[in-house]
Amino acid sequence: SISPRRRYMDDQKMDDQKDQFEVKHYDVRGCCDLYCCRTKDLTLRDDELHYKSWWHACNSGQEEVYPYGELSGIGEVKECCCCPAINPGFFHENETPFIIGCCGDQKVTTEIVEELKKRARARGDIGQMKKTMELHRNMNELLAKVARVEASVAAIMKHLKIPSPMEEQNMQ
Repeated sequence: SISPRRRYMDDQKMDDQKDQFEVKHYDVRGCCDLYCCRTKDLTLRDDELHYKSWWHACNSGQEEVYPYGELSGIGEVKECCCCPAINPGFFHENETPFIIGCCGDQKVTTEIVEELKKRARARGDIGQMKKTMELHRNMNELLAKVARVEASVAAIMKHLKIPSPMEEQNMQ
């Protein structure tokens, strides 16, 4: 028989594993980036997005990390009249949305946008609120169990005519 504590720990582990996201890598270079020897990569990790932009000719660039809860405005936009592009929820000065390849790759653009939205929902404010509500529910269940155990202990002590610690303090 599995102890209630062990069962609870196993349930928590399964919930944590269920909430894990697969790491995904995307090359988000557009035509200009390809011709100018620039790489732009998005790596979607479990709790945050990693963005790397690198100019090979200058051997310089930047790497930044964005928690999903800080991203806003994630979506698909149109650039250069009709090309599908990605608004990843963050932008730098003088930077445009990501256009995949020449005039955008609709399939990859849609995949990245959907994946970012899914992760932002799960890890952003709404996801944190849901986790907080679940923890609150679990705590209430635990408190109810503790109250039942205390009542059982009190009944056993009364049956065995053992004074409770409170009664002993009052006698002194």
